[in-house]
Amino acid sequence: MDFEALWTFQTEDLKAEAIATEIKRSPIRLKLEKARDFIMDRQKQYKQIEDSVTAIADRKDFLFKALESTISEIEAQKERMASIDPEDEDAIAALREDVARARNEIRSFEKELTQMNADSGNFDKQLRSVRVEAARAKQNFDQLKADYETESKVKKEALERQRARVKSLESTVDPELMAEYLSIRKHTIPPVVRLQYGQCSGCNTSLPSATLSKIRSGALVECETCGRMIIQ
Repeated sequence: MDFEALWTFQTEDLKAEAIATEIKRSPIRLKLEKARDFIMDRQKQYKQIEDSVTAIADRKDFLFKALESTISEIEAQKERMASIDPEDEDAIAALREDVARARNEIRSFEKELTQMNADSGNFDKQLRSVRVEAARAKQNFDQLKADYETESKVKKEALERQRARVKSLESTVDPELMAEYLSIRKHTIPPVVRLQYGQCSGCNTSLPSATLSKIRSGALVECETCGRMIIQ
C-alpha cells in the first residue's frame, strides 16, 4: 500500500485542522461567545423579573378586591350591631369577634400591599439596571462581532484554500487506507504515525517483533494501545 500518499494527505489535512482550531480559539471569538452568553443571561433575568412584576400586579388586584369586600363586611356588621338587642350578649360578642377578624384581615392585606409596593420598586430598579447592562453588552457584542469577522476573514480564506488542497489529494490515497484514516480520525488525531525506535510514535508503546515485521513489510497495522495506523 502507498502509505506515503496517505502521509502527505494527513500532513495537509492537519494543516487545515490547525487553521480551523486557530479560528475557534481566537481570543476575540472567546470574548464574543462570553458576551453572547451574558446577553442571553440578562434576557432570561429580565423575563423572570417581568413575570414577578406580573404576579405582584395580579396579587394586588386580588387583595384590593378582598379589601373592598372585607370593608363592606365590616360596614354590614356595624349595621347589624345597631339592630341587635343590647341585652343579647352572645350575639354582641359573636359580632365583635367577626369585626375583629375582619379588621385583622384588613391589617394583613395592608401589610402585604406595603411589602408588594416595596418589592415593585425594587423590581423596577432591577429592570432598569438589566436594560442598561443588556444595552451595553449588545454594543460590546456588535463591536466584537465586527472585529472577529475582520480578523477571521483572512484565516477563513486560508482554511478554504487548505481544505481544497486536502480534497485534491483524496484521489491519491488508496480507498481502503482513506476509509481507515477517516474512521480513526473521529477519535484520534493524528490517525497515522511513524515507527520510531521500535515504538509507536503516537503513544510511545514498544511493539513486539512480529508487529515490527508486519510494519516493515508494508502491511496495514494499527497500534493496539492508541489505535493509530503505524507506518515505516
